Amino acid sequence: MQKVAAYILERTEDLQWPDARKAEGDRLRAVIEAWLKNKGASSVDGTGTYAAVDGSDASYQVTTVADGERSWRIFELSEVTPEGRKFVTSVSVTIGHKNVVVFVTMEVGSVATSITRIDVDPKCPKVVRDLLAQPGGWLHGASRLRGLSQVDGFDAGEALALEIQNKDRTIPFAVVSRVLGMTALPKLDEKLAHDLAGVANVYSIDEDASWALTDVLRKPLSTYGGAVRIYWPRLAGNDDPFRHQLWTATRLQSIDADPKTALERIRRQVRAIVMRASAASVVRPSEIDEIREAAARSEYAALQAKASALEDLKAKASSLAEFKDIADSYAAENDKLRHELAARDTELDQLRGEVKRLEADKQALIFQLGQAKAISEAAEVEPDAPEQDEADQPPTPGEVRFYKKTHSKPAYDVLVRVADCGHTAWRGAAKADKAKKGLARLLGDHREWKSLQHCGSCTGGGMWKVQW
Repeated sequence: MQKVAAYILERTEDLQWPDARKAEGDRLRAVIEAWLKNKGASSVDGTGTYAAVDGSDASYQVTTVADGERSWRIFELSEVTPEGRKFVTSVSVTIGHKNVVVFVTMEVGSVATSITRIDVDPKCPKVVRDLLAQPGGWLHGASRLRGLSQVDGFDAGEALALEIQNKDRTIPFAVVSRVLGMTALPKLDEKLAHDLAGVANVYSIDEDASWALTDVLRKPLSTYGGAVRIYWPRLAGNDDPFRHQLWTATRLQSIDADPKTALERIRRQVRAIVMRASAASVVRPSEIDEIREAAARSEYAALQAKASALEDLKAKASSLAEFKDIADSYAAENDKLRHELAARDTELDQLRGEVKRLEADKQALIFQLGQAKAISEAAEVEPDAPEQDEADQPPTPGEVRFYKKTHSKPAYDVLVRVADCGHTAWRGAAKADKAKKGLARLLGDHREWKSLQHCGSCTGGGMWKVQW
């Protein structure tokens, strides 16, 4: 199974007392239970089946683990299509020492062993939007999760620019600029806010707010004229503009002659980029494993105490053969349960170690590959190159930049600078005279590169890697 999206929704306000945290956890669990019942589940405990929208074989399992005042309940929904594709959605609520956290994951895979491509278009589960609609604030780390925010005026735009630069920000911001009150595609800001609920904040800005972003962030990192941009966390003033994908109004409107088709294609692309990022970087709350481990150890200790008491009782009643036989049978059963619990405890330790190992690695390579896939498929739209100004410095010795062919002319190829495609299939370019001439025309005084390589994996014109 491969994770395709992950969400962290955290409650911290007015939860200083255990009773308050329990009440909040129960209220959130009730929202999830209502969502499950709406799918056709007959109950919200144990296991059962429900009716999937696409007719898949759908089942669910609800598990609850408690450790004193802390508890964890997970609702795991599994759908298997007739073709063998498996889609699993897990929604858990953790009542911790200081907060209440909802952790959601979506995974896709196959029920049969077959090396094949599995196409999936993950969308925000309705239960996530139901939870976000509950009264009170939600956090993801240090960032507050918000719905669509209208940002009008220079002062409001300046405040947004400062928030974009906040080093503690933990979620991406998708900024949609408006011209004369209109987005480049109909209701693009509203649709993106619907798609990205829980994994990104979406801001719709007017012309004055765009000017403020330009003043604070500089032109290469600004968003204006109907454009759309994703601002990733840890943005700095000298950041590479290519890291923060940009689609200009012209690019958006040229996706397809039908605005509705264009809208659906850019929605799918932005959704895929952000959700892949969440799948690679959202960390499972550590308190989940702490609660499960404590509960397992408590159950194991209780069984040990019970077995010890039986041994004492058996020793005192050794003259009663019949009781001894019963006690032996009972003790044997307890020994079996102890071994099962010990095996479970060992497995839990192994899984926890594996989770920590995987989550410690930020999956940068996977993230880059996912981004490249999202922008390289034929049905998708490649982001625009940011506009140039004094922030775009000449290349320095050792620097690596990437260029993509857009079209060809009789004597040379036309190339534009783009972000790293994320592939590793770079090959030397002994020939490719037209590409070299195109680079020479584009680079001008900086055409004396150290090496030039071509990507063997990219399609749609080709990708070039240039090192000075």
